[in-house]
Amino acid sequence: METVPFLHTADLHLDEPVKGWKGSQEDLWRRHEEHRNTFRKIVDLVQERNLPFLLIAGDFLEHGYASHQTVEFVMDQFARIPQTKVLISPGNHDPYKDGSWYKKPIWPEHVHIFSSKWEKHRFSEWNLEIHGKGFSDFAERDGSLPEFEDSPYHKLMLVHGEFQKKSMKSDYFPIQEKELAALNYDYVALGHIHKTSQYDLANERNTIVRYPGSPEALNWKELGERTVTIGEISSKGIQTEIIPIHTRRYLLQEINVDDCTTREKLLERILQNSHLECKNSYITIRLVGRRYPDLPVGEERGWLLEQIRSAGYRDLYLEDETIPDFDLERLKRKDRLICAFIEKMESRMDQVQQPKQQELIQKALYKGLEALIQKGIKE
Repeated sequence: METVPFLHTADLHLDEPVKGWKGSQEDLWRRHEEHRNTFRKIVDLVQERNLPFLLIAGDFLEHGYASHQTVEFVMDQFARIPQTKVLISPGNHDPYKDGSWYKKPIWPEHVHIFSSKWEKHRFSEWNLEIHGKGFSDFAERDGSLPEFEDSPYHKLMLVHGEFQKKSMKSDYFPIQEKELAALNYDYVALGHIHKTSQYDLANERNTIVRYPGSPEALNWKELGERTVTIGEISSKGIQTEIIPIHTRRYLLQEINVDDCTTREKLLERILQNSHLECKNSYITIRLVGRRYPDLPVGEERGWLLEQIRSAGYRDLYLEDETIPDFDLERLKRKDRLICAFIEKMESRMDQVQQPKQQELIQKALYKGLEALIQKGIKE
C-alpha cells in the first residue's frame, strides 16, 4: 500500500474515579457516561474514515475499577470495526498482570493486547511492522527497546512510557531520545502524558514521537480541547491530523470583581464575561481582585449559582480567590490591635522572596482582618 493510515489515542482511563469532583453523585455518573461516549466517538471516527489501524497506547481500562458493563460496552464498540486492526499497549494504570481484563479470553480476533515483552507484528499488505509491549505492573523503572532489523517495511512503535531527552529516574518506562533515534522508526505512538505533545527526531526517517493526550479530560486541570491523532505513513514521511474528540471539556475563567458593590453587579459581570459557547462545558469561575467589604461572596454563592445556571450554564462552579478591599493605612490609625497585626504581617511579607509565599501571607493578612472586624472592631 502507498499509505498507511491509523488513529492513535491513549489515556482514556475508563471507570477511573474522577478526582476532585465538584458536582453531585448523579453528575458524576453522567461524567462516567461521557467518557464512554468519547470512546464511542473514537470508534465512529475509525469507521467513518475506514481506518485499518486503531492504536491505543495504554491506560485504557482502569485496573481494579473497570466494570463488566464497561468491558461489554468496549466489546460492542470493537464489534463495529471488525476490519480494523486494534492494538493495545497496556500502561501503568491497566498493566498486563493477574486480574487484568486483558488476560481474559474475551477479546475478538482483530484486537491484540501486547504482553509485557516486546513483540513484532508484520502486516505485509500494508508494508508495515508494529513493535509494542505493555506494562507488567503499576511501575516499570527499567526502560528497553525492541530488537530492530533493517527492512523495507514502514516501522511503528506502540508503547506507554515517558520519553526523555536526558536520562532520569522514572517509574513509568523511561525511553531515551538518543537510543530511540538510532532505531529509525517512522512513528512512535506513546501514551502516559495527558497533554498533547510531539517530538521530531533528527534521524534518517525523521521519526515523529507523539503523545495524543487524553481524549477526555480526567480532572479540572486538563483544560480545553481534548484530541486524538490521525496519522498517515507514506514514502514521503508522516502526516498527522489533530481531531478534537471530547464529549465535554473543562474551562477556567477568572473574573475580576473590582468595583462590584452589589451581588447584582457581580452577577452582571460574570454573565458578561462568560461566553455562550461554554454552555456545554464544565466551567470554573474563579473570582479574583479586591472585593468590596460589604459583599460577602461566600454567603451569596448559592444565589449566584442559581442565577447563573438559570441563564443556561448547567455545570458551573465558583471559586473565591478575592481579597477584601481594606484601606490598611486607615485601619492602622483606627485600632492598635489591628495596627500591630497588619505591621507584623507586612514585616513577614518583606522577609520572603517567593511571590507564592508573599501571596499566602497576604491572604492570611486579609483573612485575619476579616475575623477581627467580625468580632466587633469597626472599620
